[in-house]
Amino acid sequence: MKKFIAVILMIAVALSLSACGKKKEGDLGKQTTIDEKNGYTLVEEVLPFKFNKDEKELKKDPNAKMTGFVTNEGNAAGKISVKTQAVEIAKKEVAEKFNKVNIAYDRTQGIWRIKFSLDTVTEEKTTNTSVMTVYVDEDGYTLATTK
Repeated sequence: MKKFIAVILMIAVALSLSACGKKKEGDLGKQTTIDEKNGYTLVEEVLPFKFNKDEKELKKDPNAKMTGFVTNEGNAAGKISVKTQAVEIAKKEVAEKFNKVNIAYDRTQGIWRIKFSLDTVTEEKTTNTSVMTVYVDEDGYTLATTK
């Protein structure tokens, strides 16, 4: 009987430990920031993405730019760890008007994807026009942009 109870307790412990798994890779959780005084709204959460997948598409995209950025290795800000730092660096590359920012982060490579867009609201509908996507690495310099 003691062995049976010991086995049941071991199973219960094993199940409870397996339920305490780590967060999904790239999951940064809710990080709400609305920066309306600066003229744009950040979307509520930082989503995970894989830069390798985006990079393949960037190489095919004739509008993609891979060199000649305002923020480069020579004038990078250094280690960035929060989305507001990534957005400030990415904003230097965007000449067009925008009012919405979506952010994703590739935790495995330390690369931020910042998508700028312009939401136009009329009585009938809201139209979302993509302005530019900027990729910034964790060292603070721009890797690529696409329109």
